[in-house]
Amino acid sequence: MTSNKRRAKRISVELPVTVYLYDSKNETRTGDPLDGRINNFSPLGAALIIPSIMLNGKHLFYTCNDNPDFVLELVFELSDSSGETITVPATPLWFDVNRESDTKQFDVGLKFLANTKSEEIKMLSKLALKDEKRLVSLWK
Repeated sequence: MTSNKRRAKRISVELPVTVYLYDSKNETRTGDPLDGRINNFSPLGAALIIPSIMLNGKHLFYTCNDNPDFVLELVFELSDSSGETITVPATPLWFDVNRESDTKQFDVGLKFLANTKSEEIKMLSKLALKDEKRLVSLWK
């Protein structure tokens, strides 16, 4: 039996996200975005569900792990319908085909590259966890 060695508590959420492959060396997004959702979250990372592991001919996991210039850019819309977004850089730590789903999809474990005390992570935490008690328990 394996033990859970996560450094932070994860909380189940349902949060839509737009994923871009970002070339940090050239400061450009590569190609079209991919829509996905976050189904669990912590200030250190999240679990991403996406319909394809390929984005514009590039494998998201291997591209980011083979070339440190590439990261995933996660764009979240604020729920107040202001059109404002939160952008958080992340790197994939693992991926797997989700065989339990009726449709083809991939699960991707992400590590956020932003500091846990950054404004982006604080705003994302508030967006993901509208319940104050759950938010407080996450930061303990």
